[in-house]
Amino acid sequence: MKFIKGLTVLIVVIVTLITAYYIFFGPSKEIERSPLREKEKGASYQDGSFTAKAPEQVVPPQDRTGKKISVIIDDIGYNLSPLKELLEIDAPIAFAILPHCPHSVDAAEIIHGAEREILLHLPMEPHDSNKNPGPGALFRWMQEPEIKQHLEKDLNAVPYVVGVNNHMGSAFMEDEEKLNIVLQELKERGLFFIDSRTTPDSRAERVAKKTKIRYASRKLFIDNNQDEEAIFKNLIGYLEKHDRGPAVIIGHPYPETVKALRKAVPILKSMGITIVPPTEMVNTIGEAENINNKE
Repeated sequence: MKFIKGLTVLIVVIVTLITAYYIFFGPSKEIERSPLREKEKGASYQDGSFTAKAPEQVVPPQDRTGKKISVIIDDIGYNLSPLKELLEIDAPIAFAILPHCPHSVDAAEIIHGAEREILLHLPMEPHDSNKNPGPGALFRWMQEPEIKQHLEKDLNAVPYVVGVNNHMGSAFMEDEEKLNIVLQELKERGLFFIDSRTTPDSRAERVAKKTKIRYASRKLFIDNNQDEEAIFKNLIGYLEKHDRGPAVIIGHPYPETVKALRKAVPILKSMGITIVPPTEMVNTIGEAENINNKE
């Protein structure tokens, strides 16, 4: 009897040990991987499921969006002080010089020496007859020979010009016939044209396509409000909302604009935005249009 009780106890102990072994050490079905484990292996968790993901790479800021902008400062030629401050900013800012001003040639020499691009800021007739576009302006009442003569004088007044944009010109830019004379002449000289968009009814894009001149259009005036913080927010805010496609941005040599740009440029670079000269901008736009026309 004692032997049977002892055997029973032994069997219970053996069964208990075997059961414990299978529970803690024996084979089992593969359990689901935890989110943490999957994350460690480079997967991402989206919409309740995991998707494979390649190991993250460090991408230089300029490659994050690929966005390019050109910054042009208009109305150069009267005062050299803001020009020198703007040239200290680490970005290829371009400058549009008015013809026949006290420092038109001096400014062009300084800018050229700094290896920045120069545009002729071509004066044109505005709608408001009380506004004076300045010497060398083109008017709708001029005939073709006179337009060409004034244009040649204006171009000769500003050395090292690679392109042209309009100063004022809300009336002239709406006259397709007169504008065609100007853009055709610029095309023959190998220059590009940037529409400052001083009127919503500009015919520049239409004429540019007809003449096949290299062309771009201004997207933003940053300093209609001459307040440093407003200019800064205007620039950064616009680029945050419009984060694709090239953009031409125009400002003026106001002290507030200089300060805002000095503060904004490093931030733009950190956003992955590249500031390029206008020549590169119009070439980029032209290449994109050629591709679209072929598709």
